[in-house]
Amino acid sequence: MATEIIINDGGAPARIMPFSAGGTVAAGDCLQQTAYGVIANGVSGSAALGVALTATTSGNLCNVVTGRGVQLKANCTGTIALGGDLMCDGAGKLKADAGAAGDQTVAIALEAGSGASTIKVLFF
Repeated sequence: MATEIIINDGGAPARIMPFSAGGTVAAGDCLQQTAYGVIANGVSGSAALGVALTATTSGNLCNVVTGRGVQLKANCTGTIALGGDLMCDGAGKLKADAGAAGDQTVAIALEAGSGASTIKVLFF
C-alpha cells in the first residue's frame, strides 16, 4: 500500500507536476530542481520545489506536490517540535530550522517527531 502524502490540499492550491528524477527519490522527500532533474534536496537550507508524491529512480518520472498551504506527510529527521519551522536537510528530509542566515523555512510541523519519521506538515 502506498504512503498517503497529501492530507489536505487546502482548497486546491496544490499542483501535482511530473518531473524527471535525477536520482533515487522516496515518497515524502523534499525536492529541488537540478540540471539533471529533481533530486532529494542536496543543499541543506535551500528552497524546495515540493514534496515527492511517489517514489522513483533516476531517469524516471517523479510526481511532485507543489503549492502553498498544502498539508502533507513528509519525511523528517531529528527532533521536531509541534509548530516548529522546518527546512530541508540536504538529503531530502525536513529538519528543525536552526535560524541560520540563508536558511529557507519551507514548512511548519503539524505534529511532533523524532529520529527518522514521517509527520504531518503545512508546506509553503
